[in-house]
Amino acid sequence: MGIKDRLKTGIQKNLNLRYIKRLLGIIALKPVLYAYGKTFPSASDKYLNIFTIESLKKAYSDNNRPIGYGSLFIPHELFHALGITPFLPEVMAGFTAGLGLAPQTLKEASSHWYSQDLCTFHRSASGAAELDLFPRPDYIITSNLACDAAQKSFYIHSVKHNIEKNFYLIDVPYRYSEESIRYLAAQIKNICTDICSKTGKKPDISMFEETFELSNELRKWAIEVGSLRKNLADYPSHFNGLNFILPFHGLAGTREAVILYKEIYRDLKKYSDKQCKEISEKNKPAKRILWLHLKPYYRNEIFDILYRENCRVVFEEINHVYWQELDYKKPFESLARKMLSNFLGGSIDNRIGVILKAAHDYKADGAILFSHWGCRQSNGGARIIKDSLKKINIPTLVLDGDCVDQNNSSQGQVKTRLQGFIEILNS
Repeated sequence: MGIKDRLKTGIQKNLNLRYIKRLLGIIALKPVLYAYGKTFPSASDKYLNIFTIESLKKAYSDNNRPIGYGSLFIPHELFHALGITPFLPEVMAGFTAGLGLAPQTLKEASSHWYSQDLCTFHRSASGAAELDLFPRPDYIITSNLACDAAQKSFYIHSVKHNIEKNFYLIDVPYRYSEESIRYLAAQIKNICTDICSKTGKKPDISMFEETFELSNELRKWAIEVGSLRKNLADYPSHFNGLNFILPFHGLAGTREAVILYKEIYRDLKKYSDKQCKEISEKNKPAKRILWLHLKPYYRNEIFDILYRENCRVVFEEINHVYWQELDYKKPFESLARKMLSNFLGGSIDNRIGVILKAAHDYKADGAILFSHWGCRQSNGGARIIKDSLKKINIPTLVLDGDCVDQNNSSQGQVKTRLQGFIEILNS
């Protein structure tokens, strides 16, 4: 049994906070951590897992550094600039699925009367919180951007931990305008001021400067990675762009995220250079797939089938860099502009514009939209997105399933529909 399997089995048998802290304390030791890193096939996978474990250890450590729960689409630069360790329950729900813990966390959520039609990212995270598997938060920040479940489930977390006064809901306007920027910037400033008053610290402009510089550096390398992928016909085995959600969002503004994206670029550049030398007219070009929304985080065969059938996911909409560089001299306005620039907010036309441009830039032959159960925002636009791509002759598979609960997905049906879609691409 390998290191990863032993970790998975250990957590399944010891589902409690004390064991998780002890395990993180052991695996985060440098010799163990880097031995674990060697089990991954590429440098970027290695650093992704190392930095994820290190960030989790910080969140679970019993120190004086405050912990902040943050929903996926808030600007986590705010946490880093204020010296707060971020913890993303939605991302952790993906980990519960990967570790095989979702049946227990979802069962616990049901026993606390969480609705069955709630997105399983939030239902699983809420079940884990009820089982006391998450570190205790000092602050919780969420928004109404792209998700109607976060604001409700995160508030329940604040009630559980008796920190309702430290719960902050950011109201993101529907339209991008100067008035919207002022309204949103004022909210972010008020949150910052309130947190600083409770910690007894004044906002440190040097922390905002450092955090924003690192965030801008991450942005630069993410764009470089995206540009490189536009002409990349093949990928290293096991590469999956959907694995980098935590650093792209939660670690934005940290040195670790910059290091990671530099490694992603180097990995793909080496592969690109090698590929250019080996290209032959005899090689049948792979079908290029644009991936929309997220993926199942439990063990599944979707990407194995695509690989075997000579199909490659060349880009994922979740990795689109939608914001401009941040200006530390205007910190709250910059963060407001970043939130308002998110293509998942406002009209469906914003998302369609990004998808159509990505389909063109990455020379997509087809698109797959993984229609995750309970995600009203994504599912509600599925037909409009499919029709929009059809107008430019790009077939789209709307693949119904669940990113967290494998019992809510029919693996046989997924395979059948995937094979049918591949036949359409090949015809």
